[in-house]
Amino acid sequence: MKDVLNIVYYKILIFLKVNSPFNFSAFVKSVGSGIVYSIFAYGCFIMTSNTIEYLLVNVKIGSFLLHRFVLVVLFIFFIAINVGNMVVSFSTLYKSKEVFHLITKPISFTKLFLIKFLDNFFYSSTTLLLIITAVLLGYGFYFNLSFWFYPFALFLLILPFMFTAGSAGVIILLIVLRLSGKWGIKKVLITVGLIYVISVISFYFISNPIKLVERVFDYYPNIDQYFGFLESGLVKYLPNYWIAESLYWISENKIDRAIPFVYANLITSIFVFGITLFLAKIWYYETWLTSLKVNAELKNKRNKNKQFFGFHKDSLLNGFDESIVKREFLLFFREPSQWLHLLVMIFLITIFISSISGIDIIILKAYNEYLKTLVYLIVSLFNVFLVASLSLRFVFPLISLEGEALWKIRSAPINFNDLLLKRLIIYFVLIFFIGQLISFFSNFQFPVMLSIVAQINAALTTVTLISLNFGMGGIFANYKEKNAIRLASSQGASITFLFTLLYLVMIIVILFIPVSNYFYAIEHGIDISIWNLLSTSLVLLVFAIIISSFSIRFGLKSFTKDY
Repeated sequence: MKDVLNIVYYKILIFLKVNSPFNFSAFVKSVGSGIVYSIFAYGCFIMTSNTIEYLLVNVKIGSFLLHRFVLVVLFIFFIAINVGNMVVSFSTLYKSKEVFHLITKPISFTKLFLIKFLDNFFYSSTTLLLIITAVLLGYGFYFNLSFWFYPFALFLLILPFMFTAGSAGVIILLIVLRLSGKWGIKKVLITVGLIYVISVISFYFISNPIKLVERVFDYYPNIDQYFGFLESGLVKYLPNYWIAESLYWISENKIDRAIPFVYANLITSIFVFGITLFLAKIWYYETWLTSLKVNAELKNKRNKNKQFFGFHKDSLLNGFDESIVKREFLLFFREPSQWLHLLVMIFLITIFISSISGIDIIILKAYNEYLKTLVYLIVSLFNVFLVASLSLRFVFPLISLEGEALWKIRSAPINFNDLLLKRLIIYFVLIFFIGQLISFFSNFQFPVMLSIVAQINAALTTVTLISLNFGMGGIFANYKEKNAIRLASSQGASITFLFTLLYLVMIIVILFIPVSNYFYAIEHGIDISIWNLLSTSLVLLVFAIIISSFSIRFGLKSFTKDY
């Protein structure tokens, strides 16, 4: 334990030394970051309490269904943490320079694993914990819960839940690398991917939130009661069910009924973390050696890709454009964390589309326009959030990844702005195409008018978010960090993510009244013009022009300033 504390102590000193330079620019950035965090936390608090009030008072879904929606959100949250932690841990546990340095020192592999695991978990969870804390404050404020609820929910419900998801992700990573030495990385990854797909599909079959809503509304208007008897018994073994159930009984002031679920959540997190440390003790060094072998195999495949897409091959592009495209392609696939993370995000997007596209708006015809509006807004926000995640992960680090080659580029007789813009266009085309596919497949079940407007709005929000991440990536550029995942988890990325969430709130405000009026007109047989919906697109177009012009300008300017 002394070794662990010693390394943690020096990591804190390094963090304070590197991240706290005493100059006016850093001071302004720190103060500005604090203001942004505070404003966002307050906005998140207000939005949470207002959303709960809207669902319970206007939509009248009842407390039980509210917490069942929380259950579904927590499942998505669990999968995102689990898969994300697995990908990020591969970079931090097996590829970081710190591991290569410490693994040669007289420190056990288990302690080294523990240090990097905790470092990775808390480094990437700071902003997430801020959001969760603000959400809990809004939740507790609406239900008028006592002060004890907030530390109780954060430390005994949410953190153990996140720890279980993160630990499970690392366990899967250890198993993948362990089996890769025998079966090969390709076969193992395909098998694990199939297991994830089956698990997600099984969850939606077991929980079936749409059918649960229908069954509960069979009791309308007496829906403000407990309907646990309508659920499958299998869902009760999932950690996200324990959290949702605990919150439900706490909001009903029946703490004694929440205690068993809190206890199960804590015991499970301790048990899963214990298994993680045990597997690390027997497998970490062996899997570290396996990772070297896997990297060598991937390098051989990259050499084949170079022959297929090498610089010696002719193309229709001119020499400058051809070098940029091929450079991005080769650098992207040279780093496993890049293309693996892209595959993971595409997998999550596929799961989202397959689950959300099954929602048929016709089944909501017996309910009011508020519920229809809510469904449409949730689908739209998830679309934007997925595009925002892709932009944050692949566009925000774009400028910083030039690294030490910055000075070579600065001293070369080329147009810097042209270089960066063409690099940006490559990622823009990819993300824009994915964003349009997400919007199409998740909105085609809605009326034609809404689908058309959704497609237009998706294009405008994609342009805005890509530009925002490009500009913020330039403002918070860090040319010493080579790990794209850590760049996407840095303080600058966190602030960008907060601005993105504020943009999501703005989208809700813009869409709510026109969409609500549209469903009201449909229900009452009133003719409504598509121009009422296109007014939202005009507002988003203005924001796209303003944000994009300023963001791209800041991004380009940051690349040419002196450091």
